[in-house]
Formats: sequence, C-alpha cells, structure tokens
Amino acid sequence: MLVSCSSNKAADTSAQNAGDKTKPTGPITTKVTAFGIHIENLNVDKISMRDGNFNPDGNRDHVFTATVEGPADALFIVTTDEKGEPIHGFRADTIQGGEELPQELAAAGRVDLGKLTPWIAIAENNKFLNLDNGKLYPLAAGPHVLKMYVPNTGTLLAGAHLRLYARHPSGTLVGGPITAY
Repeated sequence: MLVSCSSNKAADTSAQNAGDKTKPTGPITTKVTAFGIHIENLNVDKISMRDGNFNPDGNRDHVFTATVEGPADALFIVTTDEKGEPIHGFRADTIQGGEELPQELAAAGRVDLGKLTPWIAIAENNKFLNLDNGKLYPLAAGPHVLKMYVPNTGTLLAGAHLRLYARHPSGTLVGGPITAY
C-alpha cells in the first residue's frame, strides 16, 4: 500500500495485513514532511559504495535532508514523474541483500534488490543510524530530522524529480514531497 503525505487518509489507514500477527496494525502515523537537497551535496565524501561502509572512497556523495515522523523501518529515494509517480531511474534505499524494493516503487515490472541499489547512510544529530550492513535501525515514533548520504553512481541527473518514501513497520509506504534535483 502506498500513501502520499499530502493525503489526509494516511493517519486513518490500517495495515493491510491485519490478520498477520507479526505486523503492527492500527493507524499509520508515519509521515515524510520535508525532503530536499543539502548544501553539502556533491561536496563531501563520507561513505563508500558498499552497503554499511562509513569510510570515504574518493567519490563525492549526494547529500539530502528530510524530516520523517516515525515509526519507520526503511527509507527509499526514487526518481518520479512531476506528479510523484515512481519511474525507472535512480533508486537508493536502506534495505540490504536479497530484500526486494516494494512493488509500488518498481518501474515497469522491474525487480530491484537491496544489493543492486545504492544504500542511504542516515544520520540524526551527527550520528549514523544504520546497522553495520547498511540497514536502517528502525526510527521510533515521533519526528526525526535526518541528513542522508548516498554514493554517487552517476545515474542521478540534473532535472530529475525525486521523492523520499518511508516504510511503516506494517509495510505501508508513505511518500513525501517531490524535489527537483
């Protein structure tokens, strides 16, 4: 299930898998209220291409900022059209290995895996929140002001539209504002 932050239904949406006892149910309170390009974009080298590697690699990183209201267990940055619908192009995420990106973010039937997409190093209050393998340490309920570093693979082009999605622990995706790169 995909929820846009501009929708008032986001707070009233229940988990699709209400019968699944392992997934939280109830209102979805997760929101992405801000997303933008940080002034340090392409001017710093904080991480390497390999998931979870917090060492510089000689390649300048993309840098973004966001405000996310948790809970959230994964974040995704994807290229979209002007209306915010995901399209083929740039993908970055906080999932790892063989985990698939949510079907709602797949473009034209493609399957993207965590190990095939650049990772996002998430920092809050100058402290990285990722686990050693690059996965996001789940964000607790409440607001989080985040700084995000993504390795520069050369696939993100000027003029692209980007959107940050947060995944609620139930699996519901919440999209934030659309940002021009």
